[in-house]
Amino acid sequence: MDNATPNMPEDLVRLLDNELTPEEKAELESRLAADLQLQQDFDSLLCTRAAIRHYGLQQQVSAIHLQMMEEMNEQPVKRIAPVRKMFRYSAAVAAGILLIVGGFFAYQFFTLTPGKVFSAHYQSFELTTVRGTLNESAVEKAFRDKNYTEVIRLHDAGTEPGVKAEFLNGAAALELKDNTRAITSFNRVISLNKEAHTTGFQDEAEYYLALSYIAARDYKSALGLLKKIGSDPQHLYNSKVTNGLIRQVRMLSWQ
Repeated sequence: MDNATPNMPEDLVRLLDNELTPEEKAELESRLAADLQLQQDFDSLLCTRAAIRHYGLQQQVSAIHLQMMEEMNEQPVKRIAPVRKMFRYSAAVAAGILLIVGGFFAYQFFTLTPGKVFSAHYQSFELTTVRGTLNESAVEKAFRDKNYTEVIRLHDAGTEPGVKAEFLNGAAALELKDNTRAITSFNRVISLNKEAHTTGFQDEAEYYLALSYIAARDYKSALGLLKKIGSDPQHLYNSKVTNGLIRQVRMLSWQ
């Protein structure tokens, strides 16, 4: 790759060019998940490459159009049959349209990132208030106050075990961009419900677990959960799992 992006960290360029070792790639992807500015730098690099490729496609279409106009203005010695000429130009126009459409989808593909997909579909979990907050637990109060570090501290102290505390621990971790902890807690909620034949925070855990997998770039696990939610009309988050979301996660898995 050329030096058109001198301010970009070299490791981002090497990631884009697939020049990193598996260990270097895993370490850099972890940094991208935790560092918003680094992710924005990488997004800019992706946009630059996509724009360059898109410009190249436009140039090809322009060349085809120019050739067509030159041929139409020429006085050829041998007359080309009208049907044959129409077919020839139609094929050229069709090829140009395909190049433009291909450029559009290529741009979408190269500018799509897990951070963008996550942000577009993530909404902070809100505790509902049914009978006031007088009897709420310390974990619930900390979460309602958005004191996510305290939620995690109380969870790890083990003072309030249970499905709700486990889910809130995962939700707090997600707010703090700790995807590993979030995934562990949401999976624990699902396991606890399965063991006890209960459904407390089941739908919430599944949806936020899917988003956690997207943020962690585990697209296979994310797709499995999203398909499950999307196929269940009774799921609380069914309406949030659109074909567009599933398509985006598939595109991420192809990158």
